[in-house]
Amino acid sequence: MKTQFSILLLSILLYSCSSDTTKKNINDSNIISNEKINTVRSTVNPDAIKTYEETVKSFETTDNFNVSVFETNQTFNYLIKISYKQLNVTDTLHVPDFSSMPSVDIIKGDSIRPSCVIGFYDNDKNFKVSKLIYFKDKNLKIKVLKYYAVYSK
Repeated sequence: MKTQFSILLLSILLYSCSSDTTKKNINDSNIISNEKINTVRSTVNPDAIKTYEETVKSFETTDNFNVSVFETNQTFNYLIKISYKQLNVTDTLHVPDFSSMPSVDIIKGDSIRPSCVIGFYDNDKNFKVSKLIYFKDKNLKIKVLKYYAVYSK
């Protein structure tokens, strides 16, 4: 019995340590190779890499809803700056390491005004939603839409 267990354990260990560099998609998850991207940026762009702006007109005022994404010194982390109705808020976005340089984007939200969705593109250029930013009931809200994780095989 111990021998069978040892063989099974050894087989699992050898299989999990294999250096297979293929990429497979399983539903919304990605399995990728062990290739590494430097986790620290050599230069950080001080300007916003993506910006979303929406003008909101009401009976009394006209306000601008602004959301900008900035690089940080960490390759897979971004700073989000939000401003609306004299509110200035910051948040962060973490992009999984797909073994390629991350690509972040901001798109218009569907039904809530004002709103936008921040996400990123995977290796197949599919947009992955991450956070919904919107203003409702006199409050600025940030809702995490999906969590993502990447593991190496």
